[in-house]
Amino acid sequence: MSKVVLITGCSTGIGRDLSQRLSESGYRVVATARRVETLEALQVDLKLPLDVTLPDSVEAAVARTLEQFGRIDVLVNNAGYAIRGALEEVPLPMVEHMFEVNVFGALRMIQAVAPVMRRQRAGQIINISSIAGKLPTPTNGAYSATKFALEALSDALRLELAPFGVAVVLVEPGAIKTCFEPTALGLTQHILSNPGSPYHPIYQKGDQFAASMRQQEPGPEVVSSVILQAMEAPKPKARYLAGVALPGRLVLRLRDFVWEMVLRRMFEFVPAEKA
Repeated sequence: MSKVVLITGCSTGIGRDLSQRLSESGYRVVATARRVETLEALQVDLKLPLDVTLPDSVEAAVARTLEQFGRIDVLVNNAGYAIRGALEEVPLPMVEHMFEVNVFGALRMIQAVAPVMRRQRAGQIINISSIAGKLPTPTNGAYSATKFALEALSDALRLELAPFGVAVVLVEPGAIKTCFEPTALGLTQHILSNPGSPYHPIYQKGDQFAASMRQQEPGPEVVSSVILQAMEAPKPKARYLAGVALPGRLVLRLRDFVWEMVLRRMFEFVPAEKA
């Protein structure tokens, strides 16, 4: 029987590409978005409205998925966005809302789906993080903080759910060619383009760096390919990089290997009693 995959944030970018590719690969895909009409052209098994900031919306999407398929094998927490700007200048309500989507939204989905997977004694939760969750840079601190938080949640969750047969995986993309970055810049353009800002030289430097990165950006298909690799691995790794050049890969992999080894030695997996 084909696995049932519930994916958040499918209107554009990685979520949309992943939904279509998994469907073409034979998975039963539940694609979701805040505005379900944006999913109209997708060829998937089920399309649902889902706002991860609203508990009722989360509960309804999970219930509808279970009603249709009776199980959830994979949850992909992909919904998220970024804002740019120096931490002094980014309005706090904007930061709070980004945390609501990127962190608490993912946690709402986890809390709704984890009991299902525990009862199944099987499942996989894939959280889409970012290399920004490891390497904060100026003007990107608020977004990085959300991804640092998602990394921490995932590391703890991996150990908590392992005895129940549920795997937790982080996928950490680099710069990817989608509408993600233009949207991030557009949300705070009034801040980034202010010549009177004390951070104006940093914003200009950030523009130059972003322009150089855009020349090398792969498309969302590289992330979809890595997610599929994680889904089909008999023993998936804790983390997968996607669209990251070799020097960065080496640094991040060494760091992750040491941390994962320490965690596993501290918390040996002990088989849990049936829930």
